[in-house]
Amino acid sequence: MAAISNLLGLLPQCMVTGAIPVCRCLHTSAWWANSSRALLTRVHRQAYARLYPVLLVKQDGSTINIRYREPRRILAMPVDLDALSPEERRVRLRKREAQLREKEEPELSDTFDLEQYKQFWTKK
Repeated sequence: MAAISNLLGLLPQCMVTGAIPVCRCLHTSAWWANSSRALLTRVHRQAYARLYPVLLVKQDGSTINIRYREPRRILAMPVDLDALSPEERRVRLRKREAQLREKEEPELSDTFDLEQYKQFWTKK
């Protein structure tokens, strides 16, 4: 090591610094791609950069822990209606129709009498 350091001392300074690559800037990322940008506004992206742990519920009721692109707690697989028996299919379709039907709101009886409060906004 001592012999190498003595040889480096004999070489001109420009040759020694030119042989070693030097990073001339402190920030290697672009100004718009750093972490401070996320402080001002949310990051606008269609897909999330990481995967989130999600519980996947299969058609038969079994569950699996998977990694999913959106943060959710539970992800349920849809039931294949063609694989169901005719009785089960009718039951599921009735449940769907019940959800689609709008619930009738009961009509509220109004006992407000305008003449009773007319004295408060008429000029005397």
